[in-house]
Amino acid sequence: MAVTSPPLISPTVTLANCEDERIHQPGGIQPHGALVAFAGDGTVLSRSDNFVAHLGFDALPGQRLGVGELDDGVMQMLAEGLAADDQWVDSTQMQRGDTLFDVIGHIHKDVLYLEFEPRALASTSFSQMALYAQRIISQMQRRHDVDSLLARVTEEIRHLTGYDRVMAYRFRADLSGEVIAEARRADLVSYLGQRYPASDIPAQARLLYILNPIRLIADVAYQPSRLVPALNPNDRQPFDLSFSTLRSVSPIHCEYLTNMGVQASMSVSIVVEGKLWGLFSCHHMSPKTIAHPLRTSFQVISQLCSALVERLEHNHTTQVLLNASLAQQAISHAARDSEDLLAALTTAGSNIATLLPCEGAAVCLAGRVQSINGDFDDLARSVIERLYADPELEIFHTEEWVHTDLGSPDTQYCGVLAIRFHRQESGWILWFRREEVSQVRWAGKPEKILKVGPSGPRLTPRGSFEAWEEIVRGRSPAWSRTDLSIAEKLRTELVEVSLTRAGELDGMRQRLIAMLGHDLRNPLQSISMAAQMLSSSETRDTELRRRISYSSGRMERLISQVLEMSRLQSGLGIAVCRVDTDLTALVQSIVEETTMAFPGLTIETRIDADINAQVDPDRYAQVITNLLGNALHHGTPGSPVQLTLSAAPQGTRLAVTNRSETLPAEQLATLFQPFKPHTQSNPRNRGSLGIGLYISQAIAAAHEGRIEVVQGDGVITFSLMVPSPSAHLQHPRRR
Repeated sequence: MAVTSPPLISPTVTLANCEDERIHQPGGIQPHGALVAFAGDGTVLSRSDNFVAHLGFDALPGQRLGVGELDDGVMQMLAEGLAADDQWVDSTQMQRGDTLFDVIGHIHKDVLYLEFEPRALASTSFSQMALYAQRIISQMQRRHDVDSLLARVTEEIRHLTGYDRVMAYRFRADLSGEVIAEARRADLVSYLGQRYPASDIPAQARLLYILNPIRLIADVAYQPSRLVPALNPNDRQPFDLSFSTLRSVSPIHCEYLTNMGVQASMSVSIVVEGKLWGLFSCHHMSPKTIAHPLRTSFQVISQLCSALVERLEHNHTTQVLLNASLAQQAISHAARDSEDLLAALTTAGSNIATLLPCEGAAVCLAGRVQSINGDFDDLARSVIERLYADPELEIFHTEEWVHTDLGSPDTQYCGVLAIRFHRQESGWILWFRREEVSQVRWAGKPEKILKVGPSGPRLTPRGSFEAWEEIVRGRSPAWSRTDLSIAEKLRTELVEVSLTRAGELDGMRQRLIAMLGHDLRNPLQSISMAAQMLSSSETRDTELRRRISYSSGRMERLISQVLEMSRLQSGLGIAVCRVDTDLTALVQSIVEETTMAFPGLTIETRIDADINAQVDPDRYAQVITNLLGNALHHGTPGSPVQLTLSAAPQGTRLAVTNRSETLPAEQLATLFQPFKPHTQSNPRNRGSLGIGLYISQAIAAAHEGRIEVVQGDGVITFSLMVPSPSAHLQHPRRR
């Protein structure tokens, strides 16, 4: 059996065929009416090729129409239009023979268009239309929610127009459409609740729905009536029929309707805040037209319906925000009055989980995590660890959180909304939403089929509109703009609360520091003197003397560190006196003293000879001592500490390396902050205040240098970089 190759198809044939279709420049109109286009001087630019068939005379390009061809009312409207600007729109009636025409005029891009639609003499009277319109408007104003409003308007439109089916669509966040109300002929299959993919209405079609809210197709099987000539002789461009009532529609859309068994249609746009919010879509199973005056009343109904939808949604949003504001006030008051901010945010009755629709929440602060309505501790830590990649991030949200490091029990939570309210203490609030397993009923399988026809390959609409169901996994309900607004407002309030509490704590800390400096120095001096007296006494109580000396020396160092931290946080900085210093000898002496003080500590050194630098020797020694002490207390017990000192033209580098477990990103980010919460968790250094590295970094900065931290392969290295004065002059610091 011979194998035949499939026909060659251009790789560019995609859904972009629909997106790129120039539906506003179709080159023709629907044949149930006629069109003529005028230049600004009143001469004809083009007309539809059925113009003579409808009106009995021709409108020749380059000529003007006379009174004998158009009646006085149309000629007057034409004259007014030619004298008006680009916003001009008007309509009138014209009797020609046995035919009554609705004549609709508008100007667009310096071209004046007149469209002639024949109207059946037995069509609905103006008085009846006014009564119908008043009835619909009255029914609309009685509705207090969007769903009942659209359901009622759908019923009234079908009653007024006689269409076989009228549907109300609402567009979702992903631009897919959903039928939320339907009035239909009893023998037709219901489309209520079915979804239509966003590709069914391409972007340019959405724009036309906004610009021209009423679109009529009298017979989907029509053959377009071409414009002759097809190009505007003034600019050689196709005529833009965006605002035309007779504009020919996309053949893809006509095929789409044919596949549904529809022979005529009318759509009425619902535009909210300048965006296409929804549609009323009218279908008929045989050709059908609606007179222009009745369509005009629908335009009024469309505008009123749009305004009512906007008002109802605004009222709902206002009520939600009001309820949220009351809850936020309770949370803020609790946060201000409580000594434990974490507890205040998670207390039953005023906790943050009640603020937004969610299945649970968590608050993270200073390394602590508190879950609400479940156990979210691990999930919260996992989320925050990934959010640390962006230090400027203040608010984050997603409906498709991907769990790469947690077990299956937590993978059900796909919705995450997170706000950062305390940068210094890594304060985060997180809300979680479960996966929403959706069984979506599509109107046919949501894809288009590639076919090759006389005009080459193109995408055609779906051939079947039987409901096609799809199970959607891995997504939560979307976080709305209102949700994000509530979260952002709470973040702003809690940032203010955190700053206020930080100021109060700083004041208390300063008072504590002053007390330490004033009230403890004198007793320490007495203890030191007693230790000296014991040292010279005959008792020679070596153990007592050693304990007193060690304790008094340690307390003296702690007080000095606290006082120095006080200077730093007051903005006074670290005072240094830089002199020519033999760094080689200084570092060797500190290593010897440390080895004697801690006999079990092994320090492996690689110290270059004859290194001199301009530093404050006491302050430099203080940094070395702090780095070695840090390695002793936080390194792997029994492993040696490596110290290197080297020089380069740019300055000196002192590095202290020890084996250690890899520090998490959260802890690494706070190494040089004072009073770190994880400092107290180290059993080998419980008495530390966690300010040694903070002061060391300040000393490095006072020398125009810095301390860098690098970890990997089970080791961590702290490097003190001090530039030489000449390097500093050649490369001044950026401020």
